[in-house]
Amino acid sequence: MGAWHDFIPHAFNSLAAQDVDLELALLDASGDPRVAEAANSCGLDFAYRRHGPDEGQAAAIDEGWRRTEGSVVFWLNGDDRLTPNALANARALLDSNPDVDVVYGHSDFIDAHGHHIGRHDQISDISDILYRSNIISQPSCFVRRSALDAVHGINSKLHYVMDWDLWVRLYSNGSKFLHTNQTYSEVYIGRDTKTGAVSPKRLAEVFNLVRRHSGYWSALKSTASLAAHTLQSRRRTA
Repeated sequence: MGAWHDFIPHAFNSLAAQDVDLELALLDASGDPRVAEAANSCGLDFAYRRHGPDEGQAAAIDEGWRRTEGSVVFWLNGDDRLTPNALANARALLDSNPDVDVVYGHSDFIDAHGHHIGRHDQISDISDILYRSNIISQPSCFVRRSALDAVHGINSKLHYVMDWDLWVRLYSNGSKFLHTNQTYSEVYIGRDTKTGAVSPKRLAEVFNLVRRHSGYWSALKSTASLAAHTLQSRRRTA
């Protein structure tokens, strides 16, 4: 967590409401005492906590995964929340499909008041489209640690597309993905979020990722499409 957000208590509460055993790491770079207060009062037992500066979100995610040992990994941002029974459902799918490495579901968008404003409409079944468009919603995606280790984890040098980059490397490495129609998370989208950002750095990371796998013209088209879609989604929250 890079800064305090009013949704942080809701993110914690959504984790506390999951009916599964969790090994949690809390990475807080905000310097805001309200984060620690919310963590202390939510009823969660954190296996690892760090309140202090870090080298960015992706580096913090990597730190948390290295400090825990669970066989399935995911991350939840402070402005997102899980739906009831999301983790139990994802765990059941992984248990009943031992050949599957990644399970992912859908996400709904919410506004600053927590009201539903739409559904993430970019999510689809896994295919080579992934090389040109991020068709997986990060807070609704769960990965076996064995598959994560096989691709050497998350790229801590990225700041915007570390999730998409991870999905691409897993897919390219032969990991098996399972897409479910279950809605696993609710995602806040606004100008103050990475999801709602149309910054040169974000667009550059998108362009470089797509160009690496699909070429220059696909990269140009994907970058323009993402910018347009992000602006359209932001207008829903205005």
